[in-house]
Amino acid sequence: MSVFKKISALLTAVGIAAACTGCSDTTYGLEVDGVKVPAGVYIYYANSAYGNALSMLTEENPDLDTEDDKAVKAAMVEGVPTLQWIQDKATELCVNYVAVEKKFDELGLELDAETKDTIDMMVDYYWPSYEEAMIENGVSEDSFVKVMTSSYKSEMLFDYYYGMEGEFGASEKELKEHYLDNNIRAQYVAFKLYDGEGNLLKSDGKAEMMDMVEEYEARVADALANGGVEAVMTEMNVIQDEYNAYCTSISNEAAGITEETTSATTTEEEETTTSAEETEETTEAGTDDTTEDTAETTEMATATDEDGNVMVVEDEENGTETTAAEEDEETTTTTVSYPNERVIAVINEEDYDDPADITYNPSQKVYEQLLKIKGKDYGKPYIVEEDETYYLVVRYDLADRATEEDLWNENQIYSVQIDMFNKDFDEDIKEWAAALSVTKNEAAYKRYDPFKFTF
Repeated sequence: MSVFKKISALLTAVGIAAACTGCSDTTYGLEVDGVKVPAGVYIYYANSAYGNALSMLTEENPDLDTEDDKAVKAAMVEGVPTLQWIQDKATELCVNYVAVEKKFDELGLELDAETKDTIDMMVDYYWPSYEEAMIENGVSEDSFVKVMTSSYKSEMLFDYYYGMEGEFGASEKELKEHYLDNNIRAQYVAFKLYDGEGNLLKSDGKAEMMDMVEEYEARVADALANGGVEAVMTEMNVIQDEYNAYCTSISNEAAGITEETTSATTTEEEETTTSAEETEETTEAGTDDTTEDTAETTEMATATDEDGNVMVVEDEENGTETTAAEEDEETTTTTVSYPNERVIAVINEEDYDDPADITYNPSQKVYEQLLKIKGKDYGKPYIVEEDETYYLVVRYDLADRATEEDLWNENQIYSVQIDMFNKDFDEDIKEWAAALSVTKNEAAYKRYDPFKFTF
């Protein structure tokens, strides 16, 4: 065969291959039991899996450069090459997505008008912020809505089986008992063993700090003897404020900031403020407008859980709870009556394959001390010594706050249901998914490479 004919044959073969590739349907990622999962849904879950993979890799190797695709691809996640793990996880999430859809329809469940409105508000709130990135990576608004809606359907299925009226659910009494048995209500003040320059205190400095903590311990004990638990809570708040002021003073001293300097600065600021106010009054002279506009800014963030579902991030530290379904002007802010208290979850070590994965709040020694305190000693102060911190800790009766007016609200009840039954529900979904046939669209898997996403 002449060189010309060989080249012609090669070009023809390439042309045919290109034509075939061009004909590949990549509008769907995979087919599950006859249901074609839209490419956008697959991409969404693949990106979620990619994020999970990076988190797992950096947890195992904090020095890993996650911007280096070669290094990430060369790594192993749970004994599997990263890309394969991501694709397998995305497949699993897509199959679960279909399993939820099918079970929802099988049970004859329907989204009510309120839930539909909530989904619409969620989409209206979040989509404009993510639209450009989503579209660029192949996720349409329709796919985004499908994923969002699936989260609500999953929640309804959970309630169907594990809600208080569900076949496998628990009564409110049982839920509250679980909550009280698996959480600790506590208050503590952490006394850092550092000087104003950030240096760890030496033995004499630590001894002085212990003297301070023991004086505070005595004050709390007196409060308990004379005024009960309510007096203890008040005293602990006062101690926290005093310690905060102490930290500020030693930091200022280390920085060379004296009371005279602070006083002069304050006076200057007051003069500046007065001048500004006078200017403002002059500018507004003659106006009749006495309306005061209050601008409240609520910062919201989204994330996805390990199942790829959209979540709302709540600011628990500041005592506020924001619901994405609410419009800005309807944002609800809850005032915290116990600003320095903590509700700490009891740790079930059986849930962890490796004890090193357990995170203690605020530390293991404090947690273990709180765990030892029983009802008769609620309100009694204890000192916990650690190398870099001394803690003054008190445990209270959580039942006192487990009321409808306080902690025992609809959200808390649902949280307890999740804590009690989420593993069972996950197993249910796995069982439903295992019964479905799965056919990957290899062309789509090849085209939608998670390492090329630009989210």
